[in-house]
Formats: sequence, C-alpha cells, structure tokens
Amino acid sequence: MNIAIAGAGVSGGYLAALLALKGLSPDVFDGMNHATRCGCRSCGWGVPTNVRIHLAGIGLDLDDYLLEPMPSMNFDGLVAKTPLLTIDKPRLLGDLTTDVAWKHQNLSPEKAEEYDIVVDATGINRAYLPACRSDLILPTLQQRIAVEPDGGGLAGTGVYGNRIPGLGYLWIFPLGGNQYHVGVGGIGLVEHDLLLEQFYKEASGQFSFTTLCGCRSFIRVSSPYYATPLFFRNTGNDGMSRLVIGVGESIGTVSPFTGEGIIYSLECAKILADSQMNPERYAAAVLARFDWMRKERETLDYLLSRKGKTGPRLRDRWRFYRNARRSGIGLPMIEAFKRIGSLSRWVDDPNGRTGGSG
Repeated sequence: MNIAIAGAGVSGGYLAALLALKGLSPDVFDGMNHATRCGCRSCGWGVPTNVRIHLAGIGLDLDDYLLEPMPSMNFDGLVAKTPLLTIDKPRLLGDLTTDVAWKHQNLSPEKAEEYDIVVDATGINRAYLPACRSDLILPTLQQRIAVEPDGGGLAGTGVYGNRIPGLGYLWIFPLGGNQYHVGVGGIGLVEHDLLLEQFYKEASGQFSFTTLCGCRSFIRVSSPYYATPLFFRNTGNDGMSRLVIGVGESIGTVSPFTGEGIIYSLECAKILADSQMNPERYAAAVLARFDWMRKERETLDYLLSRKGKTGPRLRDRWRFYRNARRSGIGLPMIEAFKRIGSLSRWVDDPNGRTGGSG
C-alpha cells in the first residue's frame, strides 16, 4: 500500500511508527508552523501512566519523556489520587517520526493523488475528510509560567470547573522545576484572557509569576460517533479510487468532558494499524471502543439545551464519575457527583449559573 499520513502530531506520528514495524513505509507530511515556543499547540501535556505500554510498543521509554508525576490532583476542592503525569510532548513528537519519511510540507491535493491511502491526522483542521455531521469545538488559552512563591504557592495541581462560567474549566499542570501550564477552556467561552488574569490576581499574594509563552487553540470534543464520516473514497483525476481515512482528533478521539486526547489518539492509531488499513473494520472498532465518548457528548448537548437548565440528570452525573474512574482517578462516588468538574455549579445551585454558553 502506498500511504500518505497528513499530520505529524500524536496520532499521525504514532501511526507511522506502528506501520513501519509492520513493514510499511508511509510518507508523513506536515509543514505547519505553529509559531509557538514548543513547536506545537497542545494543552496540558497530561497523560495516564498506562501510556507507557503504547510507547514501549514502538521501542520508546516513558521515563525519557516524564516531566512531573501528579500522584494527587485537586478537583474543585476534592483531592484524589491519580496515575497521571506530564510528558515532554514536543520531544515525543520528534521521536515518533525519527525513522519515517517526514516531508516538511503540507500534502497538496495533487500530491495526494499519488497515494492509495491518505490518512487525515490533521487534528482540529480535519483537512482531508468531509465536515463532521455534528461538530463541537472547545476553544482554549494556555500559558506556560515560571512561579516564585511569595509566602504561599500556586494553587494545587488540578482541574477547576468552579472557576469558569458554563461548560468549562481551568487547569494547572506541573512541568517540572517551578514551571506550570495554566489554561482555561470552555464551550462558547470568549473571555479566556480575563479569566486567567482573574486567577493570577486572586493568587498574587501567594506567588509571583513570569509568563514564558502562551497560545490559543481548539479541541474537538464531538466524539467519533458525531465526527462521522470516519473515512470516504474518492476518485482522482486519473479515474482511480482512493481512500481517505481519519485518525485521532480529526475524528474526535478526545474525551468530551475533559479534553484529554493523547492516550486516546494513540489507541486510535493502533486500532487503524491493526485493522490492516481496512476502513470498515477500523470504523466499527473505533465506534465500539469509544462509545463512551458518544454518551459524554450527549450529556454536553443536554446541558447546553434548554432542558439542561434544570440541571444534570442522574445519568449525566454517573458519566462524569465514570470518566474519572476511567482515568484511574480515585474519587468517592457521592462527592464526585456533587463536585466533579464544571457540573459543580449545576449540582449546588442549578438556577444560579451565569455566563458561558448554557
């Protein structure tokens, strides 16, 4: 098979490495210049420890990318044990494509006709697939800061939904030493800068900080079910039929509740590699594996609807709890129902929420 992978992010790079182990030699195209200090527009860099298995499968060692473990995290005041950590994502992206043919340019329509299969791994851009049948995008703003304590310290590592109006959250992830990623994201959220400024102002008596860099981005939280079609066939100018197939965030393999996507993009790429590039088999496996994302998306749609103004249903609270458990986060069930993420304002005061997109 003559394969082109458009995009050298997590899913595209990992897929290329997996296919190389199977004796295939895909060409990887990525000419995007993110104009950021780290060379990419990624948020958080947090992953669960079981990412080690995926990296080991292509001969990489998680310890080479470990920045800071997060054995406990704060979820709106509820501290829980976690198996999470932050990784050096830019370094990982570079190593994923070390042994593949990476062409530092975007794949043009004319060039695409030279391949039997084009894999759309362009993430939020979804450059080669038709539009999602029901897309949902979460805009974000993140800053990398260096912290100097002034009698206190930065608020605990964690995720804070109660700081953000509507369906959104603020996150604080350690990057080692005195540096952190601090970011905000929310559906329909437009005051990212103001919210970060407010957070820094409230904590100004505890620490001083220097902003090292920052970037805006978007996260697709549609779920694969609502990001269909996952593949399609087209006919080139030469009359030949070609396959375009999506992988990773281009087909929505991101948790709609948390925006976590690294581990799921790796899983998605492995499903594609193991399918022997059979699109029907691949699509069926992806929809089955990530069916829980469909349910999370349905909860978001409900909370954004007029009916959702009355507050989350029992099934919605259960889905938030299951999300935490899926990531290995040890939250007590009852407290989690009341305090997990951005649902806290609805649970505590369903009639008192303001702002956001609700």
